Amino acid sequence: MLIRIIRLFRPPVVPMPLYVHTVGCNKQNLMTRPEGFSTHQLLFVRGGQGHVRLAGGEAFSFGPMQYMLLPADIPHEYFPVSDEPWEVGYISFSGTKVRSLLEHFGLESCELHSMMDADSVWSVLEELWKIADNNEDGSEWEGARLLYNLLLELNRERLTQEQMDQQPASPSTEDLSRDVVLQAANYLNEHYNENISLSNVASSLGYTHQYLNKLFHKTYGMSMLQYVQKLRLQKAIHLLSSNEMITIKDIAGYVGMETNYFIRTFRKATGLTPDQYRKSTIQT
Repeated sequence: MLIRIIRLFRPPVVPMPLYVHTVGCNKQNLMTRPEGFSTHQLLFVRGGQGHVRLAGGEAFSFGPMQYMLLPADIPHEYFPVSDEPWEVGYISFSGTKVRSLLEHFGLESCELHSMMDADSVWSVLEELWKIADNNEDGSEWEGARLLYNLLLELNRERLTQEQMDQQPASPSTEDLSRDVVLQAANYLNEHYNENISLSNVASSLGYTHQYLNKLFHKTYGMSMLQYVQKLRLQKAIHLLSSNEMITIKDIAGYVGMETNYFIRTFRKATGLTPDQYRKSTIQT
């Protein structure tokens, strides 16, 4: 995970209906705010597991592919509870129309939502971080535009999901959906070691990422991202068992993963580091 320590946007010089206050992403540790935070916050979890506790004792788990809104001035604390790093991205924001905008976009306070494409969210965080870091004239307006587009996209995903839940598929639709899922799986099998955009895969087949992911999970019992990770680990295991000369770094690159992330993912899946796994296969 690329660490982006908190960046502060320049404050608006004129009243703005919506503006970004801070942005960043990191491996989150314990955060305690007995007085709450001065602005609203959107929190996104990409990996690991955390726990959120609010004033009054309300508490809940906060895990991968989820996001939530923490309103301003609500006392809270959150902290990691998993062995792997708790990867959290955040955007804090305010504005003269922020409450009506949140209501318009259907963002309820402290309610967990699912995000289908963490990569697209993280690309927004990255772009916002760069804008704040450059601190050029007009950066506050550009930040507001990106935030508004993100809120719009998150709302579209939620509404699409609600509509899908209310409309069961007909038998003919199920047959078509099965064929599309097979096409997606074939593509992933051929390109698992590349920098795949799952959103582009879905759109090329005429579906939203969220809807195709739901169909994929129904067929394979896992998301497309989990399917890709499974393919990568299977190939890595084959390379570790069949080639003693290839380095762990080269294996990670071959299966399309950054080395440290590959080692963490491999250990989580097998209980062993890649080196330990290789030694165990050689000994047996």
